Amino acid sequence: MITFYFAVATLVVVALALLLRPWWFAGRRTVGADSLPALNAAIHRDRLAELERDRGNGTLSAADFAEAREELQRQLLDDTAATEVVIADGASRKSGIAIAFLLPLAAVGLYALLGSPSAVLPGPVQTQRATADMEQLTAKLASKLEQNPDNPEGWAMLARSYTSLGRWDDAERAYKRIGPDLDRNAELLAEFAEMLVQKNNGFDARSRELIGKALRLDANNMLALFLGGGDAFGGERYAEAAALWERLLPQLEPGSQDAGMVESSLAKARERSGGAKPGVGAGASPAGKAANGAVKTPAKATANSVSGRVELAPPLKDKARPDDVVFIFARAVDGPRMPLAAQRARVADLPMEFMLDDGQALMPEATISSAQQVRVEVRVSKSGKATPGKGDLTGKSVAVKPGAKGVKIVIDQIDP
Repeated sequence: MITFYFAVATLVVVALALLLRPWWFAGRRTVGADSLPALNAAIHRDRLAELERDRGNGTLSAADFAEAREELQRQLLDDTAATEVVIADGASRKSGIAIAFLLPLAAVGLYALLGSPSAVLPGPVQTQRATADMEQLTAKLASKLEQNPDNPEGWAMLARSYTSLGRWDDAERAYKRIGPDLDRNAELLAEFAEMLVQKNNGFDARSRELIGKALRLDANNMLALFLGGGDAFGGERYAEAAALWERLLPQLEPGSQDAGMVESSLAKARERSGGAKPGVGAGASPAGKAANGAVKTPAKATANSVSGRVELAPPLKDKARPDDVVFIFARAVDGPRMPLAAQRARVADLPMEFMLDDGQALMPEATISSAQQVRVEVRVSKSGKATPGKGDLTGKSVAVKPGAKGVKIVIDQIDP
């Protein structure tokens, strides 16, 4: 932002210097301009008096006196015209000064009216302002819908707005208020399921039910196929995941980023479909597998993992029971809220070392190694579910890059 303003100021100064150059040199010739008419008149009177004395003394004839007086008058007229030009130059200097002040003010005013002043603000400030504007618009929409609740399209719009703001409970209530139209719209069912996956940090019975309904209404719904494939892949039902993604891929634009991601995921599902491990229940997620296998702590961290230590702040130790469930998950700093990897433990295990890696991903392409920066979050769940609840204890790390080691998270907050 400072660089932008410095560049603009430099350009303004250069433009004014070039534009005002004629006024500057003209102004240098206007010194004493106001005194020139009086000086010329005094000189004229002195010379005329001298001519009259010469005529009175007889040294100048009447004809010569008349000729000299005419010449003196012509010279006075020429001097007066030159003085007017100089005075005009002085007025021009004042015009130049006015331009020097008014031109930058006009430029600033036009930029404020037609430009985008907020575009030079730092990224976090822009995000904060955009979020505040979104919150305000969402509140107005919610108020209107309370006055006119028979508006399925409005409730769907409100649900999407709440989802974009991460207000999961409000979004869920808005989806439910859509009414019978929800069960007749495959896209809305899939969006509802996606919101629940983000809210619960993974697939659950309700989100799977919604995905199934969406696919029964529209077997080629793109979002439902994507989510269904992700659920099947996470549950090691690779053949099912491949079948769903095979139906999705032809609907995507060839060569697009989405198509490339699905192609890669499909290739992995096909590769693994012949060697799926038995004994894993349908719909089992990485978080669930972590629960069955206790705590996963590989010996060596790599660029596709984040490792560190989780501790419970001493003032909160009496707020948690030894059997309370601890969820540890990583999210992309700039990306969807769906966890990139998850791990489960108990309060009795704290303090503990943890490691999250690509092997715990919910989606094959949504991995720790695919993110620029990640943040590790920890939740002590009173209900035993990953869904945020009142009285849960939480903590989170600073933003780190994949491969970071020694990340320390202190559980020191209580959800209201």
